Amino acid sequence: MSDCLDDDAPPSAKLVVKVLEYNDDALTQQQISDRTRLSPRTVRSSIKRLKERDVIEERVYIPDARKQLYALTDSVEECLQAGEATPDSAEAV
Repeated sequence: MSDCLDDDAPPSAKLVVKVLEYNDDALTQQQISDRTRLSPRTVRSSIKRLKERDVIEERVYIPDARKQLYALTDSVEECLQAGEATPDSAEAV
C-alpha cells in the first residue's frame, strides 16, 4: 500500500483506505467510522487528507443528499490490486 499512498500518511488515513479497499460499495462517513472504530472527527480529517491527495472520491448519497459517499479513485484501486498481484520480495527457500 505504501506505493499507492504517501508514507507520511497517518495510520488513521491508511485504515480508511483499507476499509474502502475491502468494501465493494462506497461508504458514508458514519459507515467508515463504524467499521474502523475511529471517531467521526478522525474519519473526517482522514477523508479530507485523502481527498486532497486524490486517493478517494466523493459522491452524493441518494437516500440522503446531506451525506456523501466515499470510494477509492480508480487509479488507487488499480495500484492496490497490482500490489496484491505481485509477491512482496519473497525469498525462495
